[in-house]
Amino acid sequence: MDINKLFSSFEDNDINDDVTLLVDFSEHPLYWIGGFIKIINNHTFFTKLNKKNFPKIDPSIKIEEIEKISDSVLYDKAWNYIKNIKLDNTLHLESLKIKTDSGLISSLVETIEYFESTEEYEKCAFLKKIEDKVREF
Repeated sequence: MDINKLFSSFEDNDINDDVTLLVDFSEHPLYWIGGFIKIINNHTFFTKLNKKNFPKIDPSIKIEEIEKISDSVLYDKAWNYIKNIKLDNTLHLESLKIKTDSGLISSLVETIEYFESTEEYEKCAFLKKIEDKVREF
């Protein structure tokens, strides 16, 4: 069987035999919301784990400094996901509705508290709008 003859019967001149179709979900609001929640939830787990284990490894390590750096990196990474949500976009609102649960709400609240502590009030305001919308669902 000649595979080229088989595919040529479909007569789509735009398809290149060397091209593979890849679907990139990284530009979808469900991906952003899920990534945000996952980072915040994992951060909470790893912070507790680090507090417990680092003193056992090396008592001279300053846990507070490690936590501060870890917080900064992880909350900024979480922000990079959630900042893409547009509350005037129907797909984004539907995605928020799908993902709405206590995990999303607690992640938003925790992130707002972090950005309040670092005095990043624009981020707090943005996140608060999302929180308010999610609580309406």
